Amino acid sequence: MKKREEKQSQIERRKGGMRTIPFIFANEVTEKLAVVGFGANMISYLTLQLHLPLTKAANTLTNFGGTASLTPLLGAFIADSFAGRFWTITVASIIYQIVKRIPSHISIF
Repeated sequence: MKKREEKQSQIERRKGGMRTIPFIFANEVTEKLAVVGFGANMISYLTLQLHLPLTKAANTLTNFGGTASLTPLLGAFIADSFAGRFWTITVASIIYQIVKRIPSHISIF
C-alpha cells in the first residue's frame, strides 16, 4: 500500500516545477519579440503606406495593443461564468476562422 502511494506521489511531483521554466521562458521571449516586431512593422505600414500622421499611427497601435490585451479577460469571464473552457475556445476559434477568411480587399469601415 505504501509503495503504491509513494509511486503516485512521485508521479504527481513530476508535473510542472523547474522542468517547465525553460518552456515558459522561451514562450515569453518569443512572444515579446513578436510583439515588438509587429509594432515596428505596423508603425511603418501605417505611416508609409496609409500615410497616417505618426501620432495617429501610434494611437492606433496603442488601441490595438490594449484591445489585444483585454480580450483574454473577456474570454476568461465568459468561460468561467457561462460557457466553460471547451465551448469558449471552440466558439472563439470558429469566429476567428470565419473572420480570417474575409477577403482583405473588402473594407468593413
